[in-house]
Amino acid sequence: MDDPQFEFTPRQDVEFRELVAKEKLAAIAIAVLITLKLVSRAGSLGTAGWQQILFSTASFIAGMYSCYALFCSGQKLYKITQSNGKDLRHLFGGLQQLENFFAAIALAILFDIIPAFLAH
Repeated sequence: MDDPQFEFTPRQDVEFRELVAKEKLAAIAIAVLITLKLVSRAGSLGTAGWQQILFSTASFIAGMYSCYALFCSGQKLYKITQSNGKDLRHLFGGLQQLENFFAAIALAILFDIIPAFLAH
């Protein structure tokens, strides 16, 4: 069975390029913030308990994966502007990666908050 053909307009392609640029910028900014958080907490991890180290590691991994998923979303959405007739496939691929980004960033925040609740 053939994939249905669909092509966005040139104006819509411009909108997708702008979205891709914003996604890449956001991915870089989030990665920098996560790295700075890790560096700032590096000294206190030596005195932290195993649970705090475990949750900090899980938060870092989930946060970095969220950056990767956001970057991948941008790559798939950029393909919309380069392809002819396969725009819907690239759109849904980009949206799937965007969904992965939101799930991963939510987990990163959750894993970062949990140790505060365990301490009380």
